[in-house]
Amino acid sequence: MNGRQAARAAAKRIEELEHVNRLCSADIKDYNACITDMIKGGDPCQWCEDLNECQLEAKGKGCEEWMLRSQPKEVLQNECDQ
Repeated sequence: MNGRQAARAAAKRIEELEHVNRLCSADIKDYNACITDMIKGGDPCQWCEDLNECQLEAKGKGCEEWMLRSQPKEVLQNECDQ
């Protein structure tokens, strides 16, 4: 691998790591917002990926199958632009 190939590979890796960093940052912000909402008496189900498909009796209280919803691509792109 010559210097030019190494630089190209490094640039691609940096881009991938920046993308992962944006995803993780968005998740952390959402987890914090969910926790803040729950402290105020809110419903953790509103932050769940499966809210619309959920048929559990625990709806409104949270459950063991709870999973943080993923960010829409538009939101992640907006964070990129800032």
